[in-house]
Amino acid sequence: MTDVHLTDTAPAPAPAPAADGTPSRRDRILESAARAFATHGYRGSSLRDIARDAGCSLTLLDHHFGGKGQLLDAVLQQQHQNCEKRLDGLRASIESAPQIRLEDFVERWANYEFDLYTTPQGRLYLQLMMRLSMESEVEAQRRRDLDCAQVLVLKAFERARPELDHGAREAGWFLASAALYAAIVRADEGTPPEGVTTSTPERRRTVAFLIDGLEGCWKEGAGTS
Repeated sequence: MTDVHLTDTAPAPAPAPAADGTPSRRDRILESAARAFATHGYRGSSLRDIARDAGCSLTLLDHHFGGKGQLLDAVLQQQHQNCEKRLDGLRASIESAPQIRLEDFVERWANYEFDLYTTPQGRLYLQLMMRLSMESEVEAQRRRDLDCAQVLVLKAFERARPELDHGAREAGWFLASAALYAAIVRADEGTPPEGVTTSTPERRRTVAFLIDGLEGCWKEGAGTS
């Protein structure tokens, strides 16, 4: 099956929101599409259902985006831009620190992701990211790029463990991010989104698990090199 290759060109400027602050039609389509892709994946999402949920016609959706692949591209670009903005606080705390201890950073990162999942847009973003990570129709590099936290986490790993090579730090990222997102979803099962915020014991267990996993991964890698 052919991959969806998403373009690297900048998206067209979004229309300004209405004077009363309501989302533009284009933004409503993007939000409906993000929910559909997060719930059903790329293959299982229907343009007709997306248009219906956004309150527009298929013709209008096609006018704005031109097709399913282009719509997914616009969703990913918007979500990535929003992710970069949300990371500003975590990024600033890391860049301003004279030194980085792995334990401190992992705790900050885990709390950031847990807190993100309690917000409607953050929850949608994480669900979309996790769902699309399993979609073979979406080009592999864009699936990886959707999680904009990766660049920041790898930089923090580099400062905390400068003796490691890039491959080892990247292996740690894949292990830790998968475990963290799985823990967030597990903590949320059967509870409302706000339940995740108050689950301090779960956060502590997750942080300890991530640190042990990273140390074990890097120690094993050093032993086999």
